[in-house]
Amino acid sequence: MSRNETPKLRAEAAYENAHLVAQDLVQRIGELLFDMPAPGTEEHPVDWGHVGALNEVNNRLSSVIGLLEWKDD
Repeated sequence: MSRNETPKLRAEAAYENAHLVAQDLVQRIGELLFDMPAPGTEEHPVDWGHVGALNEVNNRLSSVIGLLEWKDD
């Protein structure tokens, strides 16, 4: 085994682990978004805080998409 193979195996294992963590995080984000209370009801009226928070979520998710799309360029 050459010196170059050991770091590659470590990088591959680290990448695989990070990929699994990312998948878990995406699943949790989906669950949290799905479980958000529907605003606009008497119990949960819509306010600008809700709008701002959701717009911030959208901005951050767009940034993540930008990071993931680098491979397509």
